[in-house]
Amino acid sequence: MNNQNLQKVLIIGAGHNDIGREGQHDAAVTQIGAAIRKLGIAVILVDNNAFSIAAENNFADKVYMEPLTVASLSKIIEAEQPDGLIPTLGGIQGVNLIQALIRDNVLKNNQVRLLQWDQDLIDLIVNPALMSNRLKDLGEPVIASQVVASEVEARAVVQKVGYPVIVKSVAPRIEASRQLCEDDDDLARALATGFKVSGTKQCIVEQSIGGYKELEFVGMRDAKDTALLIGGMENFDPVGIHSADSIVFAPTQTITDQEYQQFRAATLKIMRALHIIGTCHVQFALDQHTQQYFVIKVTPYFDRTMALSARATGYPIARVVASLTVGISLAEVKLPSTYRKQTALIEPALDHIVCRIPVWPFNVLKKVSHQLDTVTESTGSVIGVGRSTEEALLKGMRATDESRYHVIANQPQAYSEGELIQRLIHPQAGRMLVLLEALNRGYQIDELAELTKIDAFYFYKLSHIIEIEKALWAHPFDVHALGRAKYFGFTDEDAADAWHTTASKVNHFALENEIQATFKEVEPTAGEFTEQTNTYYSTYEFDNESHQLAGRRAVVIGTGANRIGTNHGNDYLVSQLLFYLKKADYQPILINANPNSVAMTPQLAAKRYIEPKQVSDILNILAIEKPEVIFTTYHDYRLGQQLSALGYQVVQINNGLPREQIKTNDSPAVEVISDGTDVQIFGISEIIAGNNLRTSVRGSISVFPIQDKAENQAIAALSSEIKQRVLAFGVPGLYTVRLTIVDAALHLATIEPMSLATMALISKASGSSVTRLLLHVKLGEPLSKVMYDYPDISKLKPIFVQANTFPYNQLQIYDEDEVTGEPGHATGTVIAHGDTLRDALKALNAGNEDTDF
Repeated sequence: MNNQNLQKVLIIGAGHNDIGREGQHDAAVTQIGAAIRKLGIAVILVDNNAFSIAAENNFADKVYMEPLTVASLSKIIEAEQPDGLIPTLGGIQGVNLIQALIRDNVLKNNQVRLLQWDQDLIDLIVNPALMSNRLKDLGEPVIASQVVASEVEARAVVQKVGYPVIVKSVAPRIEASRQLCEDDDDLARALATGFKVSGTKQCIVEQSIGGYKELEFVGMRDAKDTALLIGGMENFDPVGIHSADSIVFAPTQTITDQEYQQFRAATLKIMRALHIIGTCHVQFALDQHTQQYFVIKVTPYFDRTMALSARATGYPIARVVASLTVGISLAEVKLPSTYRKQTALIEPALDHIVCRIPVWPFNVLKKVSHQLDTVTESTGSVIGVGRSTEEALLKGMRATDESRYHVIANQPQAYSEGELIQRLIHPQAGRMLVLLEALNRGYQIDELAELTKIDAFYFYKLSHIIEIEKALWAHPFDVHALGRAKYFGFTDEDAADAWHTTASKVNHFALENEIQATFKEVEPTAGEFTEQTNTYYSTYEFDNESHQLAGRRAVVIGTGANRIGTNHGNDYLVSQLLFYLKKADYQPILINANPNSVAMTPQLAAKRYIEPKQVSDILNILAIEKPEVIFTTYHDYRLGQQLSALGYQVVQINNGLPREQIKTNDSPAVEVISDGTDVQIFGISEIIAGNNLRTSVRGSISVFPIQDKAENQAIAALSSEIKQRVLAFGVPGLYTVRLTIVDAALHLATIEPMSLATMALISKASGSSVTRLLLHVKLGEPLSKVMYDYPDISKLKPIFVQANTFPYNQLQIYDEDEVTGEPGHATGTVIAHGDTLRDALKALNAGNEDTDF
């Protein structure tokens, strides 16, 4: 295929964020969309995610905020007549939509080429049984499995292979999980769920291989059949725990080179046989006793592992895929001048270790099972990067914010021996403290490896961490003990805790003794060539590779791990801040450890540091960059206060969740912006009861703009009081002024910072970035210079509506006390529009009939 034949391509977005679907898809769209546009090819994007960055800021030539349905996509294809369709950016939902478009002859009738894949591959992706048969034909070992359409058929399979078995859906409508079944009751529950989410009302029952080592490999291939391996990763947890809920290391830590080459060859063989252009993620299960392995999943579309692979290696996966998608070969790919000319053709080599650690929603949703199994429960993850397994693990643990500073290896846990053994055999989220406790109690490494099915290698590493921490406690203000501890990932705060002193005193002692953090670049050649990815991590070695950027520097502290609530919105905010800081001639510098964050997209920040958000970690970066200003968001209010106390110029943006949940209050709210001396009204919004849409809706729905003439007149009469109340805050920013009806008249009720969801809603409805406006008033600019591109609010059309989506079904929560529709439970946000409110609500529902909102 020649890219000269492509003038316009269509991208189907992934829709609202959810468990298993964080920012990785939108991050890929922003990079691939921008790269394809630079090749002179127009990009059309369809998405209904209110927090999509790709849908703003010119990452596409035209954006349709429309329902992700076959009907909607068919109309867009007929209107736009794209030459090609990119199938890899919308997750499994996108694949299902493309299959339907093919089945209905929409692509054929409009002469739209499916890029990257053969059409047969679509059927293999949505039907694991077909994929299994194809892999068998290739001579690749797969697990014994069978498609079933009833419980009777499933029980017949179990009679052949015995328990335990795994049940998974055929053609799932969501990112469905594999469910482990130990008995008939488990089987019945798994089948009920599996049939419900299956597009064909079928499930696959397969033999369980729980306890095997799980490995993940990512490859790249072009249309000329040149293929290479991006990298291999190893799960800390064995098969039986969903890979999204497992700790993962890159590169692989325990397998032999012979085994590694075996998986490399299998990955490239599968890609070639399936004619995949671009990237592919292949998961393997290895029995280390027999060396037998199985292929357990093939994913040729963007997912969290591809995002992790890009972050871990520094290889520009998205940029390269953009070129391959439009017919350019690996040998012809042109990368930015900061990369060596042939980087696209070189298999990455790492001189560092990356550890990804998941986080769970248990701090908010109390009644979710903490048990780790084949059902995904984690809402996000963070990574730690270091020169050793220990350093990467400790930095990753710190980045989760689950403990105050570190893994607290020296503090005993109050488990009886029986409880401890049960927790070792039946793992729960946050199991690291249990493993450390077992080592502290004297359990033997071989014994623990047998109980947990975790490779003994990792227990040796954990034992080493305990040994280092004990030495730190035993030798206060000892240079050797501190230097060793810092080299392996401990912090000033850790040493201060051990020595009963302050972190600042530890830091002063370290600097006096030349124990100082240095920074290394995350790049794909292990230092062999000069590559400038502008992505760094800290360690304690001699050479420092990060130097202060020239110009005005602004540090933005990112979101960290994605959690339920407004984290998806917070990443949107951070991404927009980076984009508009660059537009304002700042050099934006991001500190973030979330591999799936859209903010990690290379073109958004001038520089990235993959570091935890501990004060000592932040100060190491600030010592190099010396920024003019630091931005924190509502997640990091305490951190912002600490940095302010140390003399840094900090702008804290605290637009988080609404202070009160409003479910049925149909009164309007006035949205305003203030520069501290003046106030301007954005428009009127409203929150309506969710059951106006359908009876199962639990949350509320936001509407913008409201063009009610009587309400506008009433609000105009209140405008002077609104301005007076907002100015009384004394802080420039965006505010929502909630109104209430008393005696048939509108009155002011509360004033609160505008929520992130409202900011995204108004940005999409007005076509003007509200984050840009917020940034400039925070930087001290007057409204007269800030509001120049905001449209006339009286002429805003059409009506936009927005609803939160919730993880209750996916997390199997059915308790009415927990299933409340609180904004703090949300995992995503879906948006729609129409000429009337009825039309907008109809569009909001379209394609989301099975969505829990």
